[in-house]
Amino acid sequence: MLPDAEPIPADGVLLHVGVHKTGTTALQAALADARPDLKAAGATYPGKLQAQHRAALAVLQRPWGWNSRGGAVMDRSHFDKLAKRTKAAPGRVVISSEFFCEAPGDVAAGVVRDLGGDDVHIVVTLRNLGRLLPSSWQQYLKYGLTTPYERWLKDVFAEPGVSKNMTPTFWKRHDHGDVLRRWSEAAGPENVTVLVLENVDLSAQFQAFAQLLGIDPGILVSRMDLTSNRSMTAAEAELLVRLNKKVKKELQWDEYVRYVRRGVALGMVEGREPAPDEPRLHTPDWALDAAAERGAASVEVIRGLGVNVLGDLDALACRVESSAPLPPGAADVMPVDAGVQAVMTVIEAAHEDPSSRQLAGQLWRRTRQQGRDRFRRGSA
Repeated sequence: MLPDAEPIPADGVLLHVGVHKTGTTALQAALADARPDLKAAGATYPGKLQAQHRAALAVLQRPWGWNSRGGAVMDRSHFDKLAKRTKAAPGRVVISSEFFCEAPGDVAAGVVRDLGGDDVHIVVTLRNLGRLLPSSWQQYLKYGLTTPYERWLKDVFAEPGVSKNMTPTFWKRHDHGDVLRRWSEAAGPENVTVLVLENVDLSAQFQAFAQLLGIDPGILVSRMDLTSNRSMTAAEAELLVRLNKKVKKELQWDEYVRYVRRGVALGMVEGREPAPDEPRLHTPDWALDAAAERGAASVEVIRGLGVNVLGDLDALACRVESSAPLPPGAADVMPVDAGVQAVMTVIEAAHEDPSSRQLAGQLWRRTRQQGRDRFRRGSA
């Protein structure tokens, strides 16, 4: 377990800003399900959705989805409503969205001011960067990324700490020292707590949040298994890479979310448990070395900020142990049950959407025309 956390003031606001891939989805599912129990214990988790992502994206003013095909910037009113609910709620309030960690310094300062100023306490959950790399790449796959893992790693570490090229948000999220610097400047280092989730039990995060909120830990710990956000196997990830290459240009963002993001990807992850011998992604040694170097730099920055740290900060600087390389062709072998699960979720999504037959017809006609065009070019 982590060391005990002191509760925030009785009328304080606990703002969880991530970072991504540190068990945030499971924590948010627990908080959302526990809303009645939280209220009875004198705490509020605002809204009705699982997390406050819309409010976070609203203050960032960046689009959710693809700009040219259905993506949209969230209206500022989403955050303003959250701020209003937060100020009106009795007792402690807890807010959670890992998108907040991407906020630049001036935006972070505005968020703290609008949510309550000195009453706001920031909590940041961290894991070793080397362990986050496979799941981070897979998260970007769910946005339509078509780049293989090792090529993506080379792009990420070409200029460590600089967010650009294939996934421009990566270092905004995972330059952990800079994330803590921005939020400690916004709220004051005395109002920032870091939870280092290395070498601790899975329930440690839930217990720490309960302690910060001054509630019975069982309220959250009993709900820690409500959702699964496991990493994909090498074959599952390869399926998504190839599928993205085939369908991304044919779909609008809402269609992609329904059929691929929430259909294929979520269906495989939540609908089955891989066998122990199914190959996982292999992170090359050079990338693990680079991640350890960046982790050590972040540790130095965080230690100098004077924020509250629960857990072993030095664990973020450790070099992750190398794994065995993937056997040749391992990513090309998909277990039948994984394929079945992926197809089932797409069928279920189609049943819920009355326009699915029209969409299927459109995709079929486009594919047939593309085939004819290729045949004609070949004949010529």
